[in-house]
Amino acid sequence: MRSKSAGRVAVLASTVLMLVGEVSVGAAQAQVPGGPITYSMDFSNPRESDDNDLPEPYGEVVVRAPWGQQTALWEHPDRDINTPTQPRYPLFGGAEHRFVPHPVTEVCAFVGEDDTGINDDDILADGCVPYTGPGQYTISAEGGSVTVTIYHFG
Repeated sequence: MRSKSAGRVAVLASTVLMLVGEVSVGAAQAQVPGGPITYSMDFSNPRESDDNDLPEPYGEVVVRAPWGQQTALWEHPDRDINTPTQPRYPLFGGAEHRFVPHPVTEVCAFVGEDDTGINDDDILADGCVPYTGPGQYTISAEGGSVTVTIYHFG
C-alpha cells in the first residue's frame, strides 16, 4: 500500500512540475515583445541655410533587439542634389506602421544631411538610446538631431 501511495505522490509531483514548467515557458514567451510599431520622426538641422531652411536627410533609423537584430523604421540613400527635403516622416503628418518581429531595446539613428556646393554634409544623428516604452527618443550629433516618437509597440 505504501508503494502505491509513494507512486501516486511521485506522479502528482511530476504533473505539478510539468504544469509549472509549461506556465513558465508560456510566461516567458508572453514577455518577448514584438508586433506592430506606430511611430513618426522629425529631422532637425539648425545650421541649414538653403532656400527653404529644411533638411535633406539620408541614412537610416532602426530599432534593435538585445542580440543586435534590427528593423528599419526609415532609410534613404544619399542622392546628392537629388536628396529630397524631408523635415518629418511621414511627410504630411500622421504616423507610420511597421511590423517588428523581435523585442526592442534600442532606438538608433544614423542620419546625415545633404549639403551641396562648398558645404560639407552635416551629421544629424549618430547613435542609439535605450527603448523604455512609448514616447520621444532624440538622437543627436554635431549637426542636428532626429526625434523618433513611438506611439505604440506590440
